[in-house]
Amino acid sequence: MLTKLNKISFEGDVKKDKDISAIVSFGNFLAIGSDESKRKIQILEQKQSDCYEVKDKLEIALPVLSEQEDQEIDIEGMSISNGNTLFIVGSHSLKRLKTDKKTYLSNRERITRVIREDKKNSIFKLTIDPQTGEEKDQSERKIIRIKEIIENDSILGIFSQIPSKENGVDIEGIASDDDNVLYLGFRGPVLRGNYVPVMVIEDFTKVSDYKLLFVDLGGYGIRDLCKVQGGFLIIAGPVGDGVGDYKLYFWNGVDSIPGTDKPQKTERSLLGKITLDDENSKAEGITLLEETDDIYKFIIVYDGVKNGDATVFQVDKSILKPTS
Repeated sequence: MLTKLNKISFEGDVKKDKDISAIVSFGNFLAIGSDESKRKIQILEQKQSDCYEVKDKLEIALPVLSEQEDQEIDIEGMSISNGNTLFIVGSHSLKRLKTDKKTYLSNRERITRVIREDKKNSIFKLTIDPQTGEEKDQSERKIIRIKEIIENDSILGIFSQIPSKENGVDIEGIASDDDNVLYLGFRGPVLRGNYVPVMVIEDFTKVSDYKLLFVDLGGYGIRDLCKVQGGFLIIAGPVGDGVGDYKLYFWNGVDSIPGTDKPQKTERSLLGKITLDDENSKAEGITLLEETDDIYKFIIVYDGVKNGDATVFQVDKSILKPTS
């Protein structure tokens, strides 16, 4: 059963506090990011069990990589490895312009336009001191781009030319293990059979050696994921902008594509429906706080509400029952 324990309060100036799309816990700190932020990662220090304070001096400014990029970056997911290696991913998506307070003909023209934004196409690797929350030597920063790899992939390529929220490519989650293996979770596309891609990058310096896994989330896309023992916790939600449920799954990381000669069995368990206290909110980020033999304890943040309505949940592992 998915049990809500308590709310987490954020003190201080949380930037774009209604657009929090990513969260990760390390030591006594949280890092949060927004898909509308000015390339900034904010670091919050724990003051009480249910209260974190923004530490302005610890704020991380991500670099501008080209003259064509503005100061914003579409931060969609963050993950921490070994307590000190922070990964940050953009959506790698296209965007169709929305209608505006303009004439009918102007809006008809607007929705024909699809925009490619290079600012969305990076994965950053930073080194963090878990004792102080500070970024270590910035010369250790590493940055990769996988847009070209996605465009050339035999499955993802066709979807790379379709805008996000229309079943086009849209990366919204990132997880990592202690070997710095990355798992990129896609909101879209969702393939026939309800298969959602997870891109596995085992070596940050050899991105071309990636592999694709697939997980069946019942027609939903991945809104975020985090690594746990033996698998992942996944927030599943709608691919598009329409109203829909948000659910939490456990997945053991084994490809959901079936086969008579498949050596390992896919295990996917529905852990529960994620409650939305505000109808305008969307479950967007998850970070693990504690795992024992019996429970998972984690924070979920929501886009569309003040300070992400950060909420602590707990799941009893006894409910892990494979659904696929």
